[in-house]
Amino acid sequence: MKSVIPFLCFVCCSFLTFGQEEDEYYKKPSQRSDVKNNIYPNLDRKSINLYLGVEGGMELNQSTLISNLDGLIGKQKGNDLYWGIVLGYNMNDKWSVEMGYYKNPTYIIQTVSSGRSIPYIYRYGTGLQTIPIRYKRKVLTIDPITKNATIHIGAGILFSPEAANKKIGERIFTATTLNPQQPRDTLRHVLKSEGFLNKNAIAQAEVQVELHGRISNTLSIVVFARGNVTPKGNIRSDVDYSINSVTVDKAHQISNGISFNFGLVFRYNILRGYKYIDQEHTE
Repeated sequence: MKSVIPFLCFVCCSFLTFGQEEDEYYKKPSQRSDVKNNIYPNLDRKSINLYLGVEGGMELNQSTLISNLDGLIGKQKGNDLYWGIVLGYNMNDKWSVEMGYYKNPTYIIQTVSSGRSIPYIYRYGTGLQTIPIRYKRKVLTIDPITKNATIHIGAGILFSPEAANKKIGERIFTATTLNPQQPRDTLRHVLKSEGFLNKNAIAQAEVQVELHGRISNTLSIVVFARGNVTPKGNIRSDVDYSINSVTVDKAHQISNGISFNFGLVFRYNILRGYKYIDQEHTE
């Protein structure tokens, strides 16, 4: 966490430094591409941008373990990389809507004791094909002069049409031991773990906060933090422990339903225009 704070400070300083060199504020009026509306002074002009964004980052997932079979199984936190693309519409640098695509990594990580210091580790889950739909609004301008560093908050919905009730994996561990009371008898231990995907993963709610830094009139870099909320148990593992084909204990592991995303977006304005509105808010 300590290494993240200097990185964010460096990014913020870069926003302010690079932005001042390119901003229209510092150019001569005759050289500005975004000059003041002098032709129709009775109309209010709003800028309109259509932008393309490419994002990447890390998603953090956790799970809940119901019984650990006396320490035979355990859990770990999930850290998965992902990427995505978005197409968005921005109105007057105040609010925007966007939709796109990314592969949503949805996993739980389970461990099985190996009898040594390092356990067996395996993952249950899938990378869901996901369509995000988001609304974002600017809430704070950090640099009021150049207006190149701003903070935005937003909310959205993530749709994963391929989510369904289905089995997504299976692991079987076997071992044999001798019965101390009857040395000629051999005990066969079997640990069977199955993973399942729940159809409730078809939709997730999302909230986010973003730090925008404008490098030029067409390019911006965005640092984001997001939280995704969905019902518990979108990914589930059922564990059955048996001795000589007789079940002696069971356990379950389920996803918590809350995950966090952190990363960067490179946003490029592909179209720019203006909308004129009179005092009655009609074009």
